[in-house]
Parts: sequence; structure tokens; C-alpha cells
Amino acid sequence: MSIASSAWLLPFTALLALGMSPAPADEASWQKAHDAGWKAYQEGRFDEAGTSLRAAEKEARTFGDKDPRLATTLDHLAWVLCAEGRSKDAEPLAKWALTWREKMLGAEHPDVMQSLNTLACLHDAEGKVEEAEPLYKRALALAEKAKGREHPNVAAILDNLATVAHLQHKEAEAEAYYKRALAIREKGADQATVAPTLFNLATLYLDEGKFAQAEPLYKRALAIREKALGAEHPEVAVSLDALGWLYFESGKADRAEPLIKRALAIFEKTLGPDHPDVAACLCKMTKVSTAKDQLPEAEACCKRAMAIYEKHGAAETPGMTKALADYAALLKKAGRAAEAEKVEARARELRENASK
Repeated sequence: MSIASSAWLLPFTALLALGMSPAPADEASWQKAHDAGWKAYQEGRFDEAGTSLRAAEKEARTFGDKDPRLATTLDHLAWVLCAEGRSKDAEPLAKWALTWREKMLGAEHPDVMQSLNTLACLHDAEGKVEEAEPLYKRALALAEKAKGREHPNVAAILDNLATVAHLQHKEAEAEAYYKRALAIREKGADQATVAPTLFNLATLYLDEGKFAQAEPLYKRALAIREKALGAEHPEVAVSLDALGWLYFESGKADRAEPLIKRALAIFEKTLGPDHPDVAACLCKMTKVSTAKDQLPEAEACCKRAMAIYEKHGAAETPGMTKALADYAALLKKAGRAAEAEKVEARARELRENASK
């Protein structure tokens, strides 16, 4: 399951509430690097985003301990690292930004709300939903108090609370959060923000086997993202991947294949050939190719996915365990039972180690 998390950017004027006046040259240099980095992140150019935000971080460290720009930069750099599949590297940056903002700005400042959301999303990405949930709830309370119940920031946090409820198998609670978020977003001027909520609600329905309810939501999210972000943005790939998987799950492998292949090509181009999202997409191609009796292609996809997981030191993750299970299934279909047994034994060992 792939669920999108929501971030927002507060205006820089709000970040200068402490009333400091740094040197104009330093301010201009930081602003240029920061804005270039955040724009690159929003457009899916993560390598450029990281380079620019690291430059902004270097500038921000010259402003002194009371200046808010280092917290802003580290918070946004955390989003970039998370998008690159490096949530563990991102977590200390987000924690530092949150601690600084709570201490310097006060526990109910809007920037604290942003940091709570960032850190919660990182925990979410790492599968630590029990740690994410209280942070999201605290952020929601601050957002409702500061912005009102119909503000886009409230919708963003509702989206994320819904993902946590979804992952905890609280389907009714998740659906209620998503629907409230969707109602807020559809009233806004920027319809591009509707796409993540549509996508996440569709994913909930897909997981419940409600294919007829999920399909139009996925299609609408895809159309919005293609129009707003361009045909080769990573978020477009996420939508293609999900819609393709819906077709596979509903027994339509022929319709699934071109969508997932297109998603894979976009992921490889924008994220690099060894990104974890590429591995996850390759696993889906394994299933589709196996269902279509394209066993050599299925095996190649599966082996490549496992190599990516190994490269990232993720040999014991659920992704690797799932890839092994898929590999065993295609080996059995190919009449290679002895090889399948060895693969299944390794998958069992990984599951047992994970449960210890």
C-alpha cells in the first residue's frame, strides 16, 4: 500500500516573528538557496532539492542560535530525505527543528504545528504509526485553534491521521478523516491539493476490496496530478502504480501492465534506478508478469527488486520478504520446486527474525 503524506509551507514572513534583522547579503543568499531547494522538492527533483537546502543550511548556521531559518531549512531538508527513502537520516533533523521551535517560539506557534506534522510523517514512513498518531493529533489541535476547522492545513493533518488509522485497520475512522479532509480541500482554490486525499481514500477502498469505489477516485487523482505536475512527476507515477495495481487485484492484468510499466519508467528517471520505490514497483511487475505467464520477465523484475533492497541494507524488511514470496510463487509456476523451497525457507527465516 502506498499512502501519500501531506506537507505545507508557511510564508517566510511568519518565520521572522522574532523580529531579527540579519545582514541583507546573508538573508538573500539563504532565501535563494532555500526557495530553490523547496521548489525542486515540490517538483520532484530531489537531488537538486538536497543540494540547495544543504547550501541554505550552511547559510542558516551563520545567523545565530535565535534565528528561525535553520529550523525551517532542516524541517524542509527532512522532507527531501524522506522522499529519497532516507527517513532515518531525516528524523534527527526534524526532531531538532521541533525542539528549537517549541523552545524559541512557544508550544502553540504555527511553526510547531509544521514540525509536528513533519516528524509524524517520518515516523509514518518508517512504519511507526503508534509514534506518529499522537504527534498528528497534537498538530491537528494546534491547526484547528490557529487556523480554524476549514483551513487547508487542517485537511493536511486529517489526511495523515487517516493514513495512521488505515494502517491500524481502523477503516471507519480512516474513511471519516479522509472525507472531512476532502470536503475542506474541494472548497479551496487549488484543486491540485485534492489529489492526495482522493488517492488515499481510493487506497482505503482498494484495501477493503471496494474496486468500483476506488477506481474513479484513482483516475481523478491521476488526471489532477498530470495536469498540475506534468506527465513525468513522481506523484504521477504513484497514481499510475496504484491504478495499475487496482486492475491487477480485480483480475485485469492486461490493463495493469502498461500503467505499472509507465510508473516504473518515471520512478527510474526521477528517483534513480536503485530507489526503494523502484523496488516496490518492480515487485508489482513481478506479480503482473507471473499472472500473464511472462516468467522470464517476472524473474528479472523480482531479482532486481531484491538487489535494490539488499543494496539499501533492507534485506529483512517486509518488502524483501514479499519479494521472496513472489519469487517462490513464480518458481513454482515454472516447475522449479526445489529452488522455490529454498526461497521460501529464507522468507520464513526473515519473518521469524522480524518477530523476535
